[in-house]
Amino acid sequence: MRLTDLQNLFYVWMSKFEKRSLENIKVHCDFLNESYGLNLTYPNWSIFWPLVFNGLIDHIGKGYYALTTPVIIDYGRHYVYINYKPNNVKSKQLTIGIYLSEQIDNPRDFAVIKVNPLSVLNRFPTVKDIVDSFEKSHRDPKELEYYHWKSGKGIAKLEAEGLTRYFSIPEELYMRELPSRTVNPEAFAVAYCFSRAINNEPNGRYSEATNTLALPTFALPYLLYRTLLLHSLSDGVIPEVRDKYYIFNNVPVPYVRQLNRILCNSIVYE
Repeated sequence: MRLTDLQNLFYVWMSKFEKRSLENIKVHCDFLNESYGLNLTYPNWSIFWPLVFNGLIDHIGKGYYALTTPVIIDYGRHYVYINYKPNNVKSKQLTIGIYLSEQIDNPRDFAVIKVNPLSVLNRFPTVKDIVDSFEKSHRDPKELEYYHWKSGKGIAKLEAEGLTRYFSIPEELYMRELPSRTVNPEAFAVAYCFSRAINNEPNGRYSEATNTLALPTFALPYLLYRTLLLHSLSDGVIPEVRDKYYIFNNVPVPYVRQLNRILCNSIVYE
C-alpha cells in the first residue's frame, strides 16, 4: 500500500460527507495509517493536507473542511479538471482529483475559468502585514517558548490552558496572538514564514539559471502553494517534492519578485 493509495481512500471518504471536522479528519487519518501499516509519523499531514494544498479540499469555517466545488481551468492549449474526472474525452490524471485534457468535457455545466497566477501574487499582502493584523497581546515574552530559540524572537508558543501561539519581537515590544487553526488554518504557516525572515533564514531558493524555485514543505501557506500550482498546471505538471522542498520548474523572475515581496525578501537567489 502506497501513500497515494491512502490519500485516495481518504479522498473517497471525504466525498461521502458534506463536511468533516479537523478532529474527525485526524481520527480517520490515524485509522488509515494503523490499518495499512504505513507507520506515518503525522498521518494527517501526509494524507489530508496534500489534498488541501492541491485545492481539492478547503476550510469552510469553524474547523470544518469539505471538497471544493468542481471546476475546469482553461489554459488555452489544454484544460485542467479539479475534483471532476472527464469521461467523454481522452484525459491524463496528474494526481488525485486533478486531470488534464486537450479537450473540454463539461456535461454538468461546471464553472470554466481562466487564471493569471502572477496577478494573484500581485494582490497578496506580505506575511508581516498579515501578522500585524492579528490581535495585540501584552503577555510577558519571557513566558514563551520560541521556535527560533537562539534568537528569542519570532513565532512562539505557550502551553497553558491549551496551546496558544504568539509572534513576539521583545526588543520592539511587538506581540501578536495567532488565531487558532479552527479560525485561520494559515496563521501558523504565515507567522512561521515571517519568523524565518526576521531570523535571517531563507523561505526558499531560486535559480536564475534554471528558473527553478524551491520552497520548504514545512510551514508554507497553502494559498501561496496553490497560486504557484496554477502556474505549474499551465505546463501540465504537478510540483515535485524533493528533500523537504517543493520544486517548481519554469518559474519566471516576476513571479519570484512578487513572492519575495510577500515573504519579506527571504528568497535566496542562486
